[in-house]
Amino acid sequence: MDDTLAHQRNVFKALENMLAKPNSDEYKRLRAQLQGYPLEPYIEQITLKTYPYLANQDKIDAFLRTHEGSPLDRPLRYKWLTYLKKKNQADLFMQYFRPTANVELTCQYLTYQMADPKNHDEVFKHASELWVVGKSQPNECDPVFDAWTKAGFRTNERVLKRLALAGNGGSHTLLPYLKTLLPKEQQYLADLWLQVRRAPNYVSNLSKFPKKYPELELEIIEYGLGRLIWRDEDLAIKTWQATLKKFDVAQSNQYELAGKFAVALAISEHKNADEWLEKASYEKADEQLYRWHLAHVLKSGDWQHALEVIEQMPEKSSSGLSAKYWQARALEKVNAMDSANQNYQWLAQQRHYYGFLASGKLAQPPTIVDKPLEFDQQALSTIANMDAAKRAYEFLQLGRYLSARREWLHLQSQLDQQQKLVSAVLADSWGWHDRAIYGFSNTGYLDDIKRRFPMAYRNELVNHSEANQVDPAWAFAIARRESSFMADANSSAGAKGLMQLLPGTARYLAKKQIKTSVLFDPDTNAGYGTQYLRYLMDKMDNNPVLATASYNAGWRRVQKWIPKDQSVPMDVWIETIPYKETRNYVKAVLAYHQIYAAQLGKNSPLFNELATMQLGGQTL
Repeated sequence: MDDTLAHQRNVFKALENMLAKPNSDEYKRLRAQLQGYPLEPYIEQITLKTYPYLANQDKIDAFLRTHEGSPLDRPLRYKWLTYLKKKNQADLFMQYFRPTANVELTCQYLTYQMADPKNHDEVFKHASELWVVGKSQPNECDPVFDAWTKAGFRTNERVLKRLALAGNGGSHTLLPYLKTLLPKEQQYLADLWLQVRRAPNYVSNLSKFPKKYPELELEIIEYGLGRLIWRDEDLAIKTWQATLKKFDVAQSNQYELAGKFAVALAISEHKNADEWLEKASYEKADEQLYRWHLAHVLKSGDWQHALEVIEQMPEKSSSGLSAKYWQARALEKVNAMDSANQNYQWLAQQRHYYGFLASGKLAQPPTIVDKPLEFDQQALSTIANMDAAKRAYEFLQLGRYLSARREWLHLQSQLDQQQKLVSAVLADSWGWHDRAIYGFSNTGYLDDIKRRFPMAYRNELVNHSEANQVDPAWAFAIARRESSFMADANSSAGAKGLMQLLPGTARYLAKKQIKTSVLFDPDTNAGYGTQYLRYLMDKMDNNPVLATASYNAGWRRVQKWIPKDQSVPMDVWIETIPYKETRNYVKAVLAYHQIYAAQLGKNSPLFNELATMQLGGQTL
């Protein structure tokens, strides 16, 4: 069986290169050898995509019916609909159209639907949803929008709503067009949005806000102040105070902006942070405000106040692991040791960053219990024999990970919750670790430690870690957090591969030009990744916490975060890292480090050291 599959994989690749000659004898000979191969439908799909003509309608129809909703469906349906649109085959287009995120096809469908007046109500309902967005829509939507406008649906209310969407984070280039749709007395609102988008400090010119439409003007002012507070705190505060004198601001809006100001001032350590944190309404606040109020107090070292802040939190927040830990730390600092130890003992049973911190405080080993998922072998076989699973496996063997993940996602849509868990075991058995990790995470079963934290690419990571004199558990933790061991991972920021290296970083380490593609090779990536960890350790005086933060945020930025005047406990410093992404990253990597140390059979002293570690002043 394995030999047959291996042969068919080669035939599949050969046929892909021969699709320009589907009538040749060689093509037909090879095509016959592909019978029963899981990826055989893809050859047919590619052929039909290449020749999406009316003469092939019956074949296309049969294929789309057989594979509707699967990854085999969408590319062919798009090609077929595009062809039908070009040929103005309205009836066939409407027959084969399915709801899609593709706006061009959707608008073409609505245009054809308009031919029947009975459809107008439904068409105009969809047109309203498509028009009231903060960006421009494709030209295919113009006929629908024109009819929608003539029918009286482009109301002033909708224009103003779209103006706000474009101004508040949408496409600012849309604002001049929307201005032309407003009555003359309201056109100044578009100008205000444009000015504030370009320069948030424009809101300080309150004379430019004439109170002709107070609610609409306030929306612009509040948007601008929400940005200005991060650039010029004093000007933002002064402008807000002046705004309250000039405008009648709803209490709910005051609460919301006060919360935004409080968080920004706490992060920047502004002198007025305490005042704003205290005045922010806890009844209307979100999790971020609670978190930063506590973090600000922790940084000040006022442990009694920290207890008071935790006491003010709603139960959902105060009962969380973070609040429990900081309550224990505060109780310890005010000499309520019995209560502190009760919290520590409970936390130490949790496999979590805060649980490991508590274990360090108690100087006891962390709790890491592996409970492999119990499952029925027949259930595993059933899933493995589903068509989507077979196709995913074959793409995996061919190294076509994106196509494999598309099929895997389609497979998940066919499974119930228990089957999804079993499918995570299946992925792990294939060595497809990222799908296993995501599978356990998405279904909420977090106790299968060995499958959630696999020793993937063990030789590469251990060998390069030892060569670069870094802890292998740390390298595993970084790779687990960065890519979940997805060797082809490619971030929006341009980071590549197993340890998510930027090509520029790799070139700097290599001291020569290298092809970006080599970073998708796990061994090469692990080599540069562990070399970079060593580089960061050297930059950060061998402090693994700072080096971890630097891997995410850059070492120059991390150095700016180190307190200069006096030292703070390391756990407090981590809790007050300004960037949410970096803060969560550091916590996760430190926890993963502890788990991988156990997987490697080592007793890591990391959290014991964190229990007493200080940072700042003369400590670095």
